Amino acid sequence: MKATKILRNDQELIERFLAVFGQGAVSAAQNKPVQPGFFIYGCSFIKEFIEGYYFKKERVLLEAMEANGLSADSGPLQHILEEIEQSQTMSEDILAAARYWQAGNIEGRNDIVWMTSGYTSMLRQHIERSRSILFPLAEQIIPPEEQYKIAEAYNRIAFEEGQQHPPEHYEKIVAALKEEAEDWK
Repeated sequence: MKATKILRNDQELIERFLAVFGQGAVSAAQNKPVQPGFFIYGCSFIKEFIEGYYFKKERVLLEAMEANGLSADSGPLQHILEEIEQSQTMSEDILAAARYWQAGNIEGRNDIVWMTSGYTSMLRQHIERSRSILFPLAEQIIPPEEQYKIAEAYNRIAFEEGQQHPPEHYEKIVAALKEEAEDWK
């Protein structure tokens, strides 16, 4: 199914981001010269790409699955929707802790370590659940004739709803974060 393939491609970029973002937390825990700006910049990726782009597309798929008989009040759809909400709360907390740290409070650094670790773990599990449970279900229950509607909705998200930047912009964010993380080794 083309819809799940598109989401899998987005997930690959998210996984690369999570690896680098998680490395930032590990390095901060090891008292390496990590700066709060690393996490603030990382939160821009979360807000714009993961929450502002990927989750919107994922919700389109979830709505199509619900329209084809899967309940959003229990089971896999409920868990995926809860994780989307959890991501938003956790990313706001990470950003607040990074700003707190940036203002000179070392407790912000400690909070970043724990919060980032929890966030990256949660989102990795979310992606794995999507791949192993959600996508196979979608491929079974969404009829081929409805798949073009999902692709159209993805295009609207990317073009009409004004995704803030082209996908290459987000690739560059991940590359910049990775380059910064390599300086801590």
